[in-house]
Amino acid sequence: MISNEETIHLARKVNELLKPYMAVQENLFRPSLRKILRFPGVYRPVDYAANGDILRKLLEELAEVKSAIRRDLPAVSPGEEKFLGVLRGYVSLMTSAVAKLLEICGRLGERSRGGSYGREEYRGDMTSLREVQKKHLDAGLKLNAMMKEIASKQSEEDEEK
Repeated sequence: MISNEETIHLARKVNELLKPYMAVQENLFRPSLRKILRFPGVYRPVDYAANGDILRKLLEELAEVKSAIRRDLPAVSPGEEKFLGVLRGYVSLMTSAVAKLLEICGRLGERSRGGSYGREEYRGDMTSLREVQKKHLDAGLKLNAMMKEIASKQSEEDEEK
């Protein structure tokens, strides 16, 4: 049976998974002088393989979290069940975003080694990524609202005691 602490642990784990995801995204897409000015000693190319490894690890960890939610969902209170359902949806959307980012990262890596990845393909992939990210963000906002509601109810209960 999942406890309130385990629910909080799962939510925190998912939150922690955002950090490497955002770091990879920043590494791939954030413009910097090091990427623009290709001076020896200053220019450092993007390490697509390392970013891909980070994203694959994230996919594994997201699958573990989703599995833990699915396994323990029937044994929780109705409030936790609703929260875990939203968290599971959030994890699914994050998984889609990470998978799409991994695909783009792989294609950019191929292009850096002389492969073809045209501008139109890239734009299409980025549009798909943004669509998934928007859904992911919307689910995150819903999850945050639920967290605030739960925290508010918890503080009311604590005051009554």
